[in-house]
Amino acid sequence: MNSGLHHLHTRKRVYKNLETYPSPLKMRRMFDYVMYAVALVAPFALFPQVLQVFEYKNASSLSLLTWVLLGAGSFLWCMYGLMHHDRPIFITNLFLSILDFIIVFGIFLYR
Repeated sequence: MNSGLHHLHTRKRVYKNLETYPSPLKMRRMFDYVMYAVALVAPFALFPQVLQVFEYKNASSLSLLTWVLLGAGSFLWCMYGLMHHDRPIFITNLFLSILDFIIVFGIFLYR
């Protein structure tokens, strides 16, 4: 869902003392808080897919490989966020990986 390159560059800037965290700029700090809200809201984008699979009991149009890879990628990003103590990355990808694997379960169940 996200490449994470921006996050890697941000960590590099903090490590090299190129920018302070939290930022002294009010707008940047506010954006950090907005990202916490995005971390909680973004996984809701998968709910329609989950409901479709379990409500209609039909997963014939879904690709198992795609959802397994999305789930694995989200899980790895979740672990990355946990290791680097980055809550927005951890929270978002925890919920995304759970929902991805619920869809994988639905594919196995209704295919």
